[in-house]
Amino acid sequence: MEASRGEREVKGEMCKQGSVLIGVLWSLFFLSALAAALYASIAPQIGLVERLKDRPRLSCLAQAGVQRARAVLKEDETESYDALNDAWADNEEAFREIDLGDEGYFSVSYEAGDGSSPDEEIRYGLIDEERKLNVNKASFEVLKQFFESVGEATAQEAADIADAILDWVDTDDEPRENGAEEGYYASLQPAYPCKNKEFQVVEELLLVKAMTQEVFDKVKEYVTVYSSGTVNLNTAGKPVLQALGMSGILAEKVLHFRKGPDGKEATEDDNIFESVEAAVNTLSSAESLSPEEIDQLNNAIGTGLLSVRSDSFQGTSWGMLKDRESSVKIVFIFDREKTIKYWREN
Repeated sequence: MEASRGEREVKGEMCKQGSVLIGVLWSLFFLSALAAALYASIAPQIGLVERLKDRPRLSCLAQAGVQRARAVLKEDETESYDALNDAWADNEEAFREIDLGDEGYFSVSYEAGDGSSPDEEIRYGLIDEERKLNVNKASFEVLKQFFESVGEATAQEAADIADAILDWVDTDDEPRENGAEEGYYASLQPAYPCKNKEFQVVEELLLVKAMTQEVFDKVKEYVTVYSSGTVNLNTAGKPVLQALGMSGILAEKVLHFRKGPDGKEATEDDNIFESVEAAVNTLSSAESLSPEEIDQLNNAIGTGLLSVRSDSFQGTSWGMLKDRESSVKIVFIFDREKTIKYWREN
C-alpha cells in the first residue's frame, strides 16, 4: 500500500510539473504570437523612420547628379548645334552609378526610344526639350497634324483640341471655330476659368476642351512647355518630325541619316545637321529625296519651328545608398543659363 501511495504521489507530482510545463509553453506561444503581431504592426513605422532618416543623404546624392548634369552641359563643345552624340545625351562615364564614397552614388538616366516597348534602351544623360513639340508655340496646322498622327485622334477631334489649345493660350475671349473660351469652361461642373495664358506644365492639357486621358497618354512624351519653341532636327523623333509635315518615309530618312555608317543612334559616327538652312542639301547628299520630300522639308523649315540647337534639358537623377535599397529621384529641367524650370523630388 505504501509503495502504491508513493507511486501515486510521484505520478501526481509529475502531472503537476507537466501541467506547469504545458502552461509555460502555451504562455511562450502566446507571447511569441503577441510579439510577432506587435512587430508586424510597428514594422512599417520602423521602415518609415529609417527612410526618413536616410532621405537627407539620398536627396544630397540625387542633387549631386543635377550638379554633374550642369557641369557636363557647360562643357558642351558644339556651340552652334546639338546632337545625340554630345556628352550630355549619352555618357556613362559621367552619369552611371557615380560613386561618392561612403555616402552612396547617383545615376542620371532615361529610356531612349519612342516609349512603345518595355525593353527600351537605358541611356545615361539628359533629354533635350527641343526634341519635343512646344504646345505654347505651335500653329493650328502643326497641332492638328500632331494629335492626329501621335494622339491617334480623328480629324475632327484633333481640330477641336488644336483650336482649344490656341484659345487657352491666347489673351482674348473669342473662341475659334472648334475651340472654347470662358463661356464653355464656366458651364462645366465643376467650372473653372479659361487661362488665356501659356501652359505652365504639360498636365495642364487635360483641362482643355476635347482632350481625353487616352489621347494625353499617347502624346505626353512628345510635348513640352519648357523649350525655346523650336524642334531640333538632330534629336527629334519620328512622331514630332511628322507633326511638322514630313511623311513617315521622309522622317525615317532623317533618322537613318543621323545614325551614320554604323546604323546606331548616339554614337561617334552620327551624321549632324549643322544648320537649318543647309538641311535639304545635307540630307540630299546622303539620302535619295523625291521632289515631294524636298518640298516637305522646305515647308517644315518654313514653319520656323525647326532648329539644330537645344536650350532646355530634362534629367532624372537617382540618389542611392550602398547598404540600403532606398532611393530618391529628382526630375528636373533647366536651361543653359542654369535656370531651373521644373523640379520634382520623390
